[in-house]
Amino acid sequence: MKNLKNQILRGLAILTLTFVVSCAKSEDELPQELTIEDKVAILENGEWLLKDFEDAVMYTFKNGERSTYYGTEGKFTEPIPGKHSYKIIDSKLMIDFNHGNTKSYELKVTCNKNIIEMYEDDNLISTLYRKDSNYKDCLN
Repeated sequence: MKNLKNQILRGLAILTLTFVVSCAKSEDELPQELTIEDKVAILENGEWLLKDFEDAVMYTFKNGERSTYYGTEGKFTEPIPGKHSYKIIDSKLMIDFNHGNTKSYELKVTCNKNIIEMYEDDNLISTLYRKDSNYKDCLN
């Protein structure tokens, strides 16, 4: 009887230890907040469709310049003339829309890096969807 009791206690101890160890995460596994540099790198590594105009407006961000493409039924060919420069200032993305019209945006990246929301003074200004991604799975 004593042997059975010891086996049960040992089994519970092992089970408890296994549970505690499996639930603990190392610091390497914890999700880390993306820096503004990380967020801009995500922007620069994709083509981005403007929410509510996914078949008609696309942006690319390369080498400090944002290009705009207009398309029909999701087909985009050449960017329109004129680009807008952008840079990082104080953990925000600043876009120069020319003639002294600059805007600074906080970026929020969601949906496995397939959706980027741009905020100005805590107000959502625009949402971008990564072209050819499964971003629609996150919209439900």
